[in-house]
Amino acid sequence: RSCLQQGVDMTKAPIPVVPGAHYLCGGVWTDLEGKTSIPGLWAAGETACTGVHGANRLASTSLLEGLVWGTKAGRRIADTLSNGGDRMDFPEIAPWQSERASVESAFLRQDWLTLKHTMWNYVGLVKTEARLARARGILAELSRGIETFYRRAQLSDELLGLRHASWVGLLVLE
Repeated sequence: RSCLQQGVDMTKAPIPVVPGAHYLCGGVWTDLEGKTSIPGLWAAGETACTGVHGANRLASTSLLEGLVWGTKAGRRIADTLSNGGDRMDFPEIAPWQSERASVESAFLRQDWLTLKHTMWNYVGLVKTEARLARARGILAELSRGIETFYRRAQLSDELLGLRHASWVGLLVLE
């Protein structure tokens, strides 16, 4: 009944299934203490890829591994910071200037579709230099547009989600 409500008749065709959820976990390479190659960035659990589970795992999905690496990373971060290492100088952040430009749902829907299709078609399972270059151009322009819109629009969960998703798309691409 649920499939039929979505226009899918499983008695006549397979149910379309895509591996999209796997793009949301893991893949951040770490050392055995949770440190990444980016100064000040540490990862553990679902976010991390330690290699302990072997080459066929995108994330470190074991609860025990999350607990062990979370503890190791926390201790290492505390030690590093107490010794004055890995401190990051953050830029001054200007106070937020609230604006009220209306958010048209058509823009949000189209940007989400562009983001999803770009990631699926160019950054998905089949990757080539040409596909990645195409995605880089599309995602850079899309992110610039979203950022400009974000700075002028009334904030909403949908707009914040789109902005963050565009950042994640660029990070996954890189």
